[in-house]
Amino acid sequence: MSPHQQKAEELQKELIRKMTPGKRLSTAMALYQTAWEIKKSGLKSLHPDWAEEAILARVRRVFVTGYAGD
Repeated sequence: MSPHQQKAEELQKELIRKMTPGKRLSTAMALYQTAWEIKKSGLKSLHPDWAEEAILARVRRVFVTGYAGD
């Protein structure tokens, strides 16, 4: 890890420590939602022929099990 990356990580940790529990929760929920949307968009790009239900089922499987393969 470069010194710049290490400094950025330390700053990030300090900012998280200063957050209220409610702010930490809302930030985590926003990050989760963003990750969900990124995965969904990626799957739509890779599989334009899949129905919306199939896309959502795969995203759920990835987030529940951590397994992204076929």
